[in-house]
Amino acid sequence: MTDEDHAVFDAVLDLVTSRGIPETTLRRVADRSGVDGKTLRRQYGSQFGLFMTAAKTLEYDRDRRLAAVGSEPRSDSVADRRAYLEAVTRALLPDPTDRRLLLRTEIVASARLVHGMDVETTRMGRSDRAIAAAALTRAGVADVELETERLLALISGLSFELAYPHGAGEGSADRVVRHHIASLVH
Repeated sequence: MTDEDHAVFDAVLDLVTSRGIPETTLRRVADRSGVDGKTLRRQYGSQFGLFMTAAKTLEYDRDRRLAAVGSEPRSDSVADRRAYLEAVTRALLPDPTDRRLLLRTEIVASARLVHGMDVETTRMGRSDRAIAAAALTRAGVADVELETERLLALISGLSFELAYPHGAGEGSADRVVRHHIASLVH
């Protein structure tokens, strides 16, 4: 990413987290990023293009976190298979202290408000499903299809809880992830 790309992404991040998807317009991104509005229109085309680029940046971040996990558990032991599955789950669940979690949550939640974003969020979901299914298979989980859906529902719920806390105690997301994975890998 160029410095200009970073400035645009940061502006989108700032605006979405402070004002929401509908208020994140090309004009506001131009004002916040310092990038000329004509340049933004040429590079991104529309508000939709900005969100597509933001979604792809989030996906790149996820892929970077997944690469750090590796592609297999270290051994066939229960502890290593659990550790591997927990690491993949955490790679799919952005860091709760990172505002990017809120950006991804807003993009998914508001997909129907921006024409065409539903296609992108469906693609993002399919990608996450494939990653979760592969990790569950490698961890030796019996009913991969069912457990993929359960794991993604857990990640989705935790994403919203972390982005918009509504009563869960500190560290509860970690406990939920560990407990769920322990129930899967034994």
